Amino acid sequence: MKGQCVCGKTTFNVELKNHDVHACHCSICRRQTSGVIMTLDVEQGGLNFINNDHLSIYDSSEWGERGFCNACGTNLFWRTKDQSYCNINAFALDEQPQDIHFDMEIYIDNKPAFYNFENQTKKLTEAEVVALFTGNGE
Repeated sequence: MKGQCVCGKTTFNVELKNHDVHACHCSICRRQTSGVIMTLDVEQGGLNFINNDHLSIYDSSEWGERGFCNACGTNLFWRTKDQSYCNINAFALDEQPQDIHFDMEIYIDNKPAFYNFENQTKKLTEAEVVALFTGNGE
């Protein structure tokens, strides 16, 4: 699948692990997007940039980093620093998979009270997400 940022200066090919969309309610995602970010999991090594002249990486935690276009600001991906896990902004794809499915909400305990999604999804707390990627719940 192909995708790009808003201005088209950062383009990529991606191999998705599945078509399950995850919504992140963490404070960083909400601050970056003025809402949740919706992502799709990428096969390990499956994100390849065609044009990355404007790709910047932001070191967002001890174990994670975010990629964005420094020309237009589009948030493109989040990945672990060891690159064993990566997800892509679901709306950066040129075309959505036809069988796309809203599957999970993470950092659910950080979600503001003024909105809710109708869909029935799996829900993980901040501690559960941190434990998945770090091996502990700190």
